[in-house]
Amino acid sequence: MTTRTRYSVVLIIVFVLSLTGGIAAQSKKDKAKAKQIVDAANKAFQAKNYQTAADGYAQAIAIIPNNPDAHYWNAVAHYYMKDNGVAETEFQQALLQGYKPIEVYRIRWFLYYDEKNYDAALNDLNKAAMIEPKNLSFIKGIGEIYFAKGQYAAALDAYQKGSLIDPKDAELYYNIARVQAAQGNVKEQGMAAEEALKRGTQWVGESYFLLGDSQQKQRQYDAAAGSYERAIAAKPGNYQAYRNLSEVYRALSRYTDAIDITKKAILQFPDDGNLYTDIAWYYSFANRSAEAVQAAQSATRLLPDQYMGYTNLCRALNDTQQYAEAIKACNNALRLNPGDGETNFYLARSYDFLGRKADATPLYAKAVKGLVTFTQANPDYSDGFYLLGGAYYANNQSDEAIDAYKTCLTLSPNNVKARFNLGAVYVVNKNKAAATEQYQALLTLDPDQAAKLKALIDKR
Repeated sequence: MTTRTRYSVVLIIVFVLSLTGGIAAQSKKDKAKAKQIVDAANKAFQAKNYQTAADGYAQAIAIIPNNPDAHYWNAVAHYYMKDNGVAETEFQQALLQGYKPIEVYRIRWFLYYDEKNYDAALNDLNKAAMIEPKNLSFIKGIGEIYFAKGQYAAALDAYQKGSLIDPKDAELYYNIARVQAAQGNVKEQGMAAEEALKRGTQWVGESYFLLGDSQQKQRQYDAAAGSYERAIAAKPGNYQAYRNLSEVYRALSRYTDAIDITKKAILQFPDDGNLYTDIAWYYSFANRSAEAVQAAQSATRLLPDQYMGYTNLCRALNDTQQYAEAIKACNNALRLNPGDGETNFYLARSYDFLGRKADATPLYAKAVKGLVTFTQANPDYSDGFYLLGGAYYANNQSDEAIDAYKTCLTLSPNNVKARFNLGAVYVVNKNKAAATEQYQALLTLDPDQAAKLKALIDKR
């Protein structure tokens, strides 16, 4: 190496050293400034001023791009502001720059879940669970993702694994009840809901609803009524709890209670036509026909394209002897659902009341056909068999009517109308002993109806 060359190398080394010293000094100054900005951003974040925090983190990143903490907290701030696109990018930058993966997974799966990107959420959760296998929040998250994907067996497996880690965790049992309900495992659903309630779940109203649903499907109506009442007390906005409870009351022939709880539901959901449809039916069974007409009219106004409101209106108008108007209502229902057995039955009755036997007779046959189809599809709905009994009797099929009424009473033993009608059919069939059995049962249920049936029996 020549002297000139050595001199040039020395000059280059000196230049590089002086440049490095300048960069180091600048970097130290920048780091201090970035730290100051991040500290201010952290305070804004803690105060939930997420936009201010995010702006601060972005400034710090502009000064020091390789800043995993700032990228991470910037991501979290944007997530809280529902700016998921920026949040996702910033989480990825934090990971690339060495931020703890577990902390990114802990938040980022929620982002993916919000976007319904369930596979990405599950990927984060599975990675997190490998790092912290006993972390219940990750296990619950895995269960929730599988539930959202409709993979109920996998969701149940996750929640059950969680219950082995912490048998006292009430929310795991609540989630197990949800999964069992989705799978149609009625008994297991109820058991899990009970466990959730015993262990102090935060989802009190929801758990009582799941318990009531299980009891209702097992025909444990008294228990179901109590559970639904507690569900509504804990969560007054649970729409389905009101409807289910009213149906339980109907099955128990507690029509006044069904009316009262439906009125409470209407206060919560004043524009819901289904509730007016329901209460019209209950009013009819409670012999409050004028109120049934008004409720059914509200149902048809709110749900003009659904047939059931018109059907209930037709029934109520028959009961108030407004037969011409009843025919119009029934025809409106049949326009929407031509084969409905109940509507054909009411329409036939309208013609019968007007003395138009020729018009009524073929409709009773249609009513039988439609109600047989309905009861086959709804074998636990007692009133379907009550209506079928009436249609059979009107169609001169008294033996079949007796069987239908008996099935109704098996499902709903306190159904006064079904019991009276069954007794009346027995009278026509000259089976005084069987008719007297129904009279004896009616004595405790409804003395007035019992007296009417006794009068029929005595005439024979």
